[in-house]
Amino acid sequence: MAKLKKEQKEEMELVWENIKTGVAVNQHWKSRMFALYNEIHKTNYKGNTNCSSCMGSVYSYFKSKMIKPKKEKNDKK
Repeated sequence: MAKLKKEQKEEMELVWENIKTGVAVNQHWKSRMFALYNEIHKTNYKGNTNCSSCMGSVYSYFKSKMIKPKKEKNDKK
């Protein structure tokens, strides 16, 4: 997968603020989530889909990009 463009990263942050609970604030943000995902991955999800599997996959992608796992400290003495 190609590296995200600056505009895509900014859009992703904006969309994430409105979907981060797992439920989009409204239909507009759900559509923007799918539109951005389609742009990045060259897919063709419809912005008004109610397919829970589709929504879950796209949401998981956003979550993986926005929430970085915490690194564990190795305290070796």
